[in-house]
Amino acid sequence: CLNKSQLQEEAMGKKKSAVLIILFTLVLVGLVFMSVASFPVSAVYNYNSLLSMIDLGSDLGGGYTTVYYPEGVISQEEYNALVAEYDDAVAEAGEGGSVSVENPAELYTPHGGIYLSDSICDENGVVTESFQGEFDSAFRALQYRFEQKSYSAYSIKLQDDYTVRVDVPYSDEDVSSMFDTMAYSGRLYFSDSGSDVSLATKNILMNGTSEYIREAGAVAYGDGYATYIRFTSAGRTEFADITGTLADSSSDSSDSSSSSSGATLYIYLGENILTSASVTEALDQDTVYIYNNSSPMAQGDAETLAAVINSALIEDNQFDISLDASRIATYAPTLGENAALYTAIAFGVLILAMLIAFLVRFKGMGLAHLYGFVAYAVVLILCLAFIDAIQLSVAGVIAIALSAAVMVFFNWYAFKNIREEFATGKTLTASVKAGYRKSLAFTIDAHAVLLLLSAAVCLISTGTMYYAGLIFVLGTVISAACTLAVTRFCLYVFLAQPKNKIAFCNFKREETEDE
Repeated sequence: CLNKSQLQEEAMGKKKSAVLIILFTLVLVGLVFMSVASFPVSAVYNYNSLLSMIDLGSDLGGGYTTVYYPEGVISQEEYNALVAEYDDAVAEAGEGGSVSVENPAELYTPHGGIYLSDSICDENGVVTESFQGEFDSAFRALQYRFEQKSYSAYSIKLQDDYTVRVDVPYSDEDVSSMFDTMAYSGRLYFSDSGSDVSLATKNILMNGTSEYIREAGAVAYGDGYATYIRFTSAGRTEFADITGTLADSSSDSSDSSSSSSGATLYIYLGENILTSASVTEALDQDTVYIYNNSSPMAQGDAETLAAVINSALIEDNQFDISLDASRIATYAPTLGENAALYTAIAFGVLILAMLIAFLVRFKGMGLAHLYGFVAYAVVLILCLAFIDAIQLSVAGVIAIALSAAVMVFFNWYAFKNIREEFATGKTLTASVKAGYRKSLAFTIDAHAVLLLLSAAVCLISTGTMYYAGLIFVLGTVISAACTLAVTRFCLYVFLAQPKNKIAFCNFKREETEDE
């Protein structure tokens, strides 16, 4: 029998557990609603669901495509426009009249779906060795540059022998600017001259070669991203000298506004400015960071700048022909227009079936699993939505499914051990404690091994497999937390409510008792 104080403590425990259940339920329902619902907040603002904020790879979300045309190569559409212009000029001049427009048939040679200018071909209509060499270097440079980007998947391939088609997934980056920057040609150098000065008269302060620069890269910096440049010892000395000279020239200027803002250092690739920065003092350091405090760089912008700089450090990737990428189009997901929707529906059906099976089999313990699994799902969605460095592809979906299966298995494993402990005659409370204690070592060891394996995948892979590994890292950590903490916490809270706790957990004894 329970005395009065024990009854009061039990009643108080039930009230506390009821409050915790209500609060936790409200939080989960709110997060689930935020994850799946989109709705207008005002006349000018819409709330987009967390699922809609996840960056998708090209297989699930489609992307952008462009074709790079080197100078001297035109498309069928451009050729048709030249023919139409010539025909109009002939018609306007009349019979025997003078035509100021040259006949494109005499200027271009057809080659597959493109036309080659006579300026890049010999008398037999075959491209010259010099053009072929430049184009090969340009193709290698584009391959290298896009490989440096953190796309989950991308495609770069020759088209009609002398153009390059590139497909990339959707992103928040200004895709037009990105495609243009990736096409920059020429040599890398530092200058104090603006773009209005011709290349021949630019004051080149430092050549951007591997003698001076080790590498460039993108890194999280402040509210956005920065591109870093890491110098060799010779490059550090050279860079300190040129920035010191710029700072001194700025301080000696009679223009006070100029001296307060510092001189400007430009980084060029050929005739194109990659970036510029104000210099107010000598920078004597191994690594410098390029960023914008007023308008933080996006990850894609920082990666593009780093990719172009790194490419210019490789002699075989240097080229001088210009590339045109003005024709940008979008393409549907490679797995189908509604691939992401069908994948989400399939996931939803499987999850619903799994939760129903747990509820039928374990009842109250299944309810605790439901809360733990929903917590796992919404935390993972939050990570996918707000971590810019993640793109979700089919491989990522498989990683999510595997991490979810891991959580389901270890909750089932803990519940099975609790059942076995209860079958030995222990009380329900003792069975829960013993069952979790029995499961603890295997659960921790398995999650640790999976975490190490997924981290290794991230370290040794790129593209699709890198993102899959990163997603599995997150999924494994969240699975461990929700299995060992959230589900167990929910089970203890739920057990404080029912009178017949044994029936609540779908346990049976020949002699039923209230515990």
